[in-house]
Amino acid sequence: MALMKRLQKSAVEITPIDITHNLESLQFESALNDDERQLLVLRKRSHALVVTMCTQATFFANILHEARQIKKQMKSPQKMTAKILQDKDSRDPLKVGIIGCGRVGSQLAHCLLTYGRVNPKDLKVSTRRPETLEYLQNKGVDCFHDNIKLASTSHVVFICVLPSHVQVVAEEIKEHIPTHTITYSFVAAYSVQKLKQILQTTNILKPDLTWTKESEQNSWDCSENVNTALENPVTVEKTCPFGNLRSECVILTNEKFGELMIFALLNMCTSLRLNKADCLTILHTTLFCDISEDKLQESDFIKKNQDMHGVFPRFDLVKVSQVNTSVQKRVSTSEHLRKAFINRYLTMFEEYLKRKALLGPDMDET
Repeated sequence: MALMKRLQKSAVEITPIDITHNLESLQFESALNDDERQLLVLRKRSHALVVTMCTQATFFANILHEARQIKKQMKSPQKMTAKILQDKDSRDPLKVGIIGCGRVGSQLAHCLLTYGRVNPKDLKVSTRRPETLEYLQNKGVDCFHDNIKLASTSHVVFICVLPSHVQVVAEEIKEHIPTHTITYSFVAAYSVQKLKQILQTTNILKPDLTWTKESEQNSWDCSENVNTALENPVTVEKTCPFGNLRSECVILTNEKFGELMIFALLNMCTSLRLNKADCLTILHTTLFCDISEDKLQESDFIKKNQDMHGVFPRFDLVKVSQVNTSVQKRVSTSEHLRKAFINRYLTMFEEYLKRKALLGPDMDET
């Protein structure tokens, strides 16, 4: 039976080996003339963009999911254990939605299932052609064409549509986005200020990605798909907002985006009715490996006259993206906080490789 399952899965799940990889005469670039070769940088940029966006989004979904598991465990008299964070049948799973499943959306879905430990039953995809997503449906992902249904039932919604479709999608879902839902946009053409206006929510994340002529000269392997690329820890660190390999990156991430992840995580914790002390505990456990030095304090987020009866206010992520904060200053100047964030970022992807080495091809069935 196990053999039959492997044979059935092999056609779609096993990455084929590229036997032409080291044969220059058979590579894509060999057929290009000098003028066409000048455009190869666009291919590199596009690939690096997708890898960077998918990696950051997968990491973000993972920390939100882990925070929800820790919250449930905090309410239990039992001692918190690593097992509760790794159970596939989570007690309070993160509900993830993806609107649009073209190149970026489909790659994101695969990354969430592979590295983000998102259970297929907790992932929904809304697209105009759900019948083309047979691979995801066979995994157990609910694929349909109903943006309102998806937005109203998800804890985080990833918008992966073309710029020309954003206004239509926004008009559909703006009155159906719960206040606790985080909207995460991959649409570069729309600023967070514009998204705030058309979606009528302030709980918005959008990665701030740029590139320069110098950064585009850095090496980057475009031959690998996103899932395979993320098995390389160097590639993963190049996508980290606080990573140490900035000089080697093709795509540059503004460190402000790492700070926004922190505020977005606190917003979710507050929506779970946690007090400030518990929010900070979860923040340091999920994002900073529970370090003992340089921990962020309540005063880094709010002033004393904003006590809010023991809970954090709901932070306006759009406003946070536009101002300098104490959190930004603390993280940018603290070697302990930056190192802990990077370690947590890398660990998520390393854990998948360890499970893969231990359990082999059938790891998703255990």
